[in-house]
Amino acid sequence: MLKVALIGPAGQLGTEIVASKPGEVELVPLGRNALDITRPGEAESVLITLRPDVIINTAAYVRVDDAEDEAEEAFRVNALGVKYLAMAAKKTGAVLVHISTDYVFDGGKKPSPYNEDDAPNPLNTYGISKYAGELYVANFTGSHYIVRLAGLYGRAGASGKGGNFVYTILNKAKKGEPMKIVDDIHMSPTNAADAAREIWRLITEERPFGLYHASNGGVCSWYEFAVKIAELAGLKADITPVPHTAYKTKARRPLWSPLESERGIRPRDWEDALKDFIGSL
Repeated sequence: MLKVALIGPAGQLGTEIVASKPGEVELVPLGRNALDITRPGEAESVLITLRPDVIINTAAYVRVDDAEDEAEEAFRVNALGVKYLAMAAKKTGAVLVHISTDYVFDGGKKPSPYNEDDAPNPLNTYGISKYAGELYVANFTGSHYIVRLAGLYGRAGASGKGGNFVYTILNKAKKGEPMKIVDDIHMSPTNAADAAREIWRLITEERPFGLYHASNGGVCSWYEFAVKIAELAGLKADITPVPHTAYKTKARRPLWSPLESERGIRPRDWEDALKDFIGSL
């Protein structure tokens, strides 16, 4: 039986990875109390004792704007902690599955979504720290999967952000609050349940190691995403499109960061995934 250690089991993605665990897998959830990846030597100590075949890392510092003022903390989790994990994975012979982000790209105009062959060029501290983590995984381990996702939402919400975009839109729509949503930033919204299934396929089908994009298919703006959320929930919502310049943020964001895969991952369209998510609430 395949033994898999899951770091970050309570988050949006971790929750869905637990829920979709294949029957032939022994899953060992490791919350921060069981393993703090930022402590030197702790990953190696815990994982040598545990001896998993696969390590899935969903732990991350995800507060994009805060990262500009808390760069050291962002790098401690997203880069240095990942380095410790990569070193431990290599020492134990485990396959490391690491989750990354569309924010490794700069959003330069492209006629199509970014694929795995496109060169990263992050614009903000969060993106730079996540890309640094990717480099540690790629260069410090032999057997690994780096999985990039975008616009993630799931039943558990995002513990680091206090919810997610879908929940925010639903709550405001139910209260009748008017909303101004950015319409010139485009991405590929991703249902965490779909992402979890793709991650399990990578592992159980023993696909070639390397980098994969696993977001839901298609492209939309945050405004289009918000309108569709309200529509699928059967809610009347007062949503006005505005440019990204209407909001002053500490971190620059890529204006174009949808993802697609050239490596065999063919997830369903984002609208179908969102419809299922809304229906499950």
